[in-house]
Amino acid sequence: MSDYKRNIKRSQRLEYGVYQILDHFFGRQRMFKLFGTRRRKFYKNLTETLKQSGPGKAVQIERRKDLSIKEFRDHYLRKGIPVVMEGIAKDWACVKDWSFEYFKELHGDDEILLVQLQKEGYPYETITLGEVIDNMRSGGGKYYRFYPLLDRHPEHIKEFDYNWLLKHKNRINWFEAFQVFMGGAGTATGLHNACSCNMFLQVYGEKKWILYPPYYTMVLDPDPVKNVYRHAPMRTDKGPFDPFKPGNYERPYELFKYIDTLEATVRPGDVLWLPPYYWHCVQNPTDSIGVSFRWIPPLYSLKIAPLYMLLDFCARNPPIWKGSEMVRKDANLIYLAETGQLEDYLKKKAERDEAKKQEKTLKAKAAV
Repeated sequence: MSDYKRNIKRSQRLEYGVYQILDHFFGRQRMFKLFGTRRRKFYKNLTETLKQSGPGKAVQIERRKDLSIKEFRDHYLRKGIPVVMEGIAKDWACVKDWSFEYFKELHGDDEILLVQLQKEGYPYETITLGEVIDNMRSGGGKYYRFYPLLDRHPEHIKEFDYNWLLKHKNRINWFEAFQVFMGGAGTATGLHNACSCNMFLQVYGEKKWILYPPYYTMVLDPDPVKNVYRHAPMRTDKGPFDPFKPGNYERPYELFKYIDTLEATVRPGDVLWLPPYYWHCVQNPTDSIGVSFRWIPPLYSLKIAPLYMLLDFCARNPPIWKGSEMVRKDANLIYLAETGQLEDYLKKKAERDEAKKQEKTLKAKAAV
């Protein structure tokens, strides 16, 4: 069972939506100057409303074996309900064959963009996949997100049941991407959400998930962004709220005490269906490799979270259509665009590519 309590008044959801729209177009700081008193009153009333239903509880995301495509589409997809399809991919080649060693041997020389999402300003570095894997093996703490494996090496598509994945997609959609996530034991990603659907396949090791439905967005109260990815806000010098630390409900995160969390642990061969705009964070208790198969169904995403899909269509840095292309190529580019680092990265990459081209030309001439 993965239902959750609905303990927020409709009028409060509508009022909060107005604040989010104003923040998006005019800036949160400016809007607080104009409506700060009203918003503080709003959160005082919201606190009283949430307290009436008592503390939230941990709800285990439903685990299903032999879930048919029809039942998935009729119930979980149509209603936007997360579910773990237990062991559904256990016989896929990627689950049987992939490991850190597998990727280092095949693609260790790949030059990759590694963005540190846990640090303010999203510092980045250009590094090889082999170097990242060596760091993971030694407990160095690096976590590589959004590896565009099939964009670089399309031959790996044969290691998935691609037809199975296609049958689980929405019928009306645009954009499609495979993204690989590699992290050593103890690595994690904080709370965030996005407009895409996510069919997440756990290939190697384990991954723990905690989800919050978009219904609870006003409790997270994210800062406005210019792109289509939102992260939980950093309200203290200790960072954003961490759902993996139960009982950590000190101000300004006291409202998290009154909402339900959806939880799951996925293991090799498990597939987690994650509807759009669900807030989620993950921990890797072991070395872990997973794959996100993503797509964007605009009408469906609008149904799940109307406010945020409309705001995403108004994204400016980059616009949603450009952002989709970036995500397909390498989702890490989105974060560089948001922080104004994209132009610097692309310039340096062009210089490195030109240097490699010249070096290759010189070697070819020397071999003649």
